[in-house]
Amino acid sequence: MPLPKPALDNRRFDQLVSETRGLLSRASPQWTDHNASDPGITLLELGAWLAEQNIYRFDRLSDEARRAFVRLLGFEPLAAGVARTVVALHSRAPIQLPPRIQLSSDQGPLFESTAALFVSPARLERIAVDSIEPVDETGRNAARSPFYPFGLRPRPGHALLLGFDRALDAAGATLSLHVWTDHWPQDAATRAALIDAQRNGCPPWQQHYRVRTAWEYRSSAGWQPLSNVVDETRALTLTGFVRFDAPVDHTRHPADGLFYLRCRIARGRHECPPQLMHIAFNALSCEHALSRAARHLGTSRGHAGAAFAFGEAPVVAGSVHLRLDDGAGTTQDDWREAADWDRAGAHDRVFRLDAERGELNSGDGLRGEILPAGFSLLAAYRHGGGSEGNVAAGTLVDVPPNAQNLTLAPPLAMGARVAVMQPFAAEGGAPGEPIARTQARAFEAASRVDKAVTLADIERIALDTPGVPVARAAAIADLDPLLPCVAAPGTVTLVVIPPCRRPGPMPSQALLNAVARHLEPRRLVASQIHVAPPRYRRISVEATLHLACGADAQHTERAARARIDAFLDPLSGGPDGTGWPFGRPVYRSEVMALLAGTVGIDRVTQLGLLAGAGEPTCDNVELCPHELVRPGRHRLHIETQIARNLKRSEPHECEPR
Repeated sequence: MPLPKPALDNRRFDQLVSETRGLLSRASPQWTDHNASDPGITLLELGAWLAEQNIYRFDRLSDEARRAFVRLLGFEPLAAGVARTVVALHSRAPIQLPPRIQLSSDQGPLFESTAALFVSPARLERIAVDSIEPVDETGRNAARSPFYPFGLRPRPGHALLLGFDRALDAAGATLSLHVWTDHWPQDAATRAALIDAQRNGCPPWQQHYRVRTAWEYRSSAGWQPLSNVVDETRALTLTGFVRFDAPVDHTRHPADGLFYLRCRIARGRHECPPQLMHIAFNALSCEHALSRAARHLGTSRGHAGAAFAFGEAPVVAGSVHLRLDDGAGTTQDDWREAADWDRAGAHDRVFRLDAERGELNSGDGLRGEILPAGFSLLAAYRHGGGSEGNVAAGTLVDVPPNAQNLTLAPPLAMGARVAVMQPFAAEGGAPGEPIARTQARAFEAASRVDKAVTLADIERIALDTPGVPVARAAAIADLDPLLPCVAAPGTVTLVVIPPCRRPGPMPSQALLNAVARHLEPRRLVASQIHVAPPRYRRISVEATLHLACGADAQHTERAARARIDAFLDPLSGGPDGTGWPFGRPVYRSEVMALLAGTVGIDRVTQLGLLAGAGEPTCDNVELCPHELVRPGRHRLHIETQIARNLKRSEPHECEPR
């Protein structure tokens, strides 16, 4: 919501006329005719009308004033966003591509590369997982279907293998891979949060909080480390690039004849096994912004507020470089771009860019200096931006052979083509932000909790720990995890759970330490916060299930077990399906209603709950405040109304009563 603005004056015409008439008897006693027919009353009404118009204008805020207010909070309206995507290139011969190479689709050039790239002719032929059970994931990678790069239970020594059809030998070349995780749309925000945390003293954002990986290649002497590796994936948990120098003595594997690289877990274990969607070789980042060389926009006549069109729109904000030339050897290169005139003085050499219309506006002598007469305007800029850049996957298909700045590595002849594959859609393109949205962002930032004061604050900050998988967090007051049975005033225990799909997910000590580091600068000085793992109570159900007429015994039993397990799940169970609440008892009546509502069950008898070891009880299971439940082994007995010689798995007819 936007920032609230108080009304300066809410008086209207009728109220102003009434107040003025009320003053006549004291200010002018001889004035006795207060009817509308009196000319004086007409003048009073005219004055009230003018006053109402002024009040309306005084109570309005200009966009300039709104921008000034949000600027006090450190915010500026965002310019139109530029869409970005990553493509994979292939050529039959090596090619060195400098930055700003245009990538085309059927509609013509759309995107430009943002970095230089050496395009290797090698192809990524095989992707395999070297874990407890080796798995070939080449098909899933091609289909962009999630797979586990280190297996379901990653351990040190497990590795992701990448097999190429030829050696990656290219002296002095830097090669590039790109990895997409199964949550790649959210990874840009995670990376930004990690970079911001690094500025505040946290470890480098590329470094995983627990796991260290090593990139290696197969040589004649065995596996050797790659040189100058820049890994942005945080142990394959974050979408990003992996860049490295081309290996020397890249050797073929005798089993399948491929040339392998691998990413090996050197130490540590992942909290939850990472999942990847796709891996691309010869990866290149590009954006919806085409560079334009210096173009002549016109000649200044020294007029205030003059407008000069670029001839195409939109123009990327911040990309315009203006040079003035009088044709006699005098040039001016110190003019800079501004999004508005708010902070421009009379002698500031600034110009305003209307990005959406593709127009350059000069100052008027009060806000910005007037462009001098007789000078030609030469502008280099970038064309693009906006939501139209969010093209679908597969839109970019080619690098034209006459692409700008294309440099061919010998002995490749001119005319060779570079194939382009765009695995995923481009993202980030957006129109310019209206001032109301900027106000809303400022309001959200001003009201965002960044101090751990209340229990809800502690939980919210823990869930926002960047780069650390926290699915649930519960702050419990007056509890010390070392003395759970003794009240500890002033102490808070924060219980966290990772989002791992296994019974009773437990956080590692590294995860607990990462959350504690994130909370430390945000807690109150006098508070004491302990970050601890949950304590689980294994709940087993013993019951007799009486089947309804025509129900299949085995199918009904499986359905009943699945419903119990789902209800007791610590991440997605509970009455509302958001995870079992911390410390909430398990009520026998709820379990009985759950089983009775299962399709195929007529009634439930002899139901008991078993918490851990021992015998089942007919009572509810009470939990401590920091405890959760997890499903155990259930003992469900099936009673049917059929003859004993029929199998339980067969459908049956009801016996006559």
